[in-house]
Amino acid sequence: MNEDQLMRARNSILGALVADSATMGFHWLYSQRRIAELAPEQPEFKTPNEDDYTDVGYFAHGNKQVGEFSHYGEQSSIMLESLVANGNRYEKHHYQESFRDHFGYGGAFSGYIDKPTRLTLDTIYRTESDALARTNEISFAGEDREKQVLLTKVLSASKRYQGQELTTHVAKLAETASNPKDAANYISALVQALAGTSDYPGANDEQLPAISKLPALVACHLEDNNLMALSESATRVTNNAERAIDYGRVATTLLYHVSKGQTIEASIAAAVNAGSEKTMKFLNGVLAENDDLLEVTKKYGLHCDLGSGTASMLFNLKHATSYSGTVRANIYAGGDNCGRAIVLGAVAGATFGIGGEHGIPESWIEKMHDHSRINQLIEKLLPINH
Repeated sequence: MNEDQLMRARNSILGALVADSATMGFHWLYSQRRIAELAPEQPEFKTPNEDDYTDVGYFAHGNKQVGEFSHYGEQSSIMLESLVANGNRYEKHHYQESFRDHFGYGGAFSGYIDKPTRLTLDTIYRTESDALARTNEISFAGEDREKQVLLTKVLSASKRYQGQELTTHVAKLAETASNPKDAANYISALVQALAGTSDYPGANDEQLPAISKLPALVACHLEDNNLMALSESATRVTNNAERAIDYGRVATTLLYHVSKGQTIEASIAAAVNAGSEKTMKFLNGVLAENDDLLEVTKKYGLHCDLGSGTASMLFNLKHATSYSGTVRANIYAGGDNCGRAIVLGAVAGATFGIGGEHGIPESWIEKMHDHSRINQLIEKLLPINH
């Protein structure tokens, strides 16, 4: 990619995460009027307050501080971390393990767990439990102590490797066993029992978490001819539903074209055309509306559904003139504004850049929790060649 595309890709990742953190304080407040009354000029980076939500919303972020991510931002950042940790490339197993390690039992995440995340984790744990049960049925001719040592090492390796990589990594364990041949047979049987299923653990769910991981993925694989297949894989890890894949194609196409240097208008047109016939017809109808964003969002729904969220997001972007104005308009639209903020912030970030009258405000970046670490990860993923 050329220098302009590189900067757009970098800014798309940053724009997504800044938008989520800026929006979190009013997330899931379903009264547009209430938001306008509470913050008539600057609704960004608001401290979550349960009293604000009385009778008009769902208060989910009571443990959050200003600048922290919602669970959407957390999902977006986990993809970024997985890509960097895996040598700047997407790999399903690595991303799935990163997702489980962060949101699952004993993970670093503390906060609201949405339905697709909960169901995805349940499937991952159930699959692992079944695999472990199969290992207990495998016999070993050697001593029990040696069996436990081999089992522990293979289980540990299976967290990092899969398929032929796992087989190659654990094969050498047999060399130091008292009976290398028996150990090799036992290890081979363990690998087969622990073999990761090719199925995806994602929930049959059609909500906005499906596309929250896409900005970093698209930025990383912008030059990859298999981008759409990678996007579908990442989407299915958490949202294994055909409609989620459909809207994932829309979001991926939007992010791709804007990162490549296309205008927002041209990128929206390409994105709409990437959807199914039903989705194209729906989104074209939304974009033809003559009302303002608040009315359009109310008409098509403030909730977490991919269709509703994408409708509001695209209509907002159609009229975008600056990053801060676009993010603020999304906050005032209410409802699942964090769900919409990820892709919306990515497109606005790629288009308007950083600083100046139209770009991501420097002060907003500094208010985002852990902004130094996020910038370091972006630099590792997409380094600038000085």
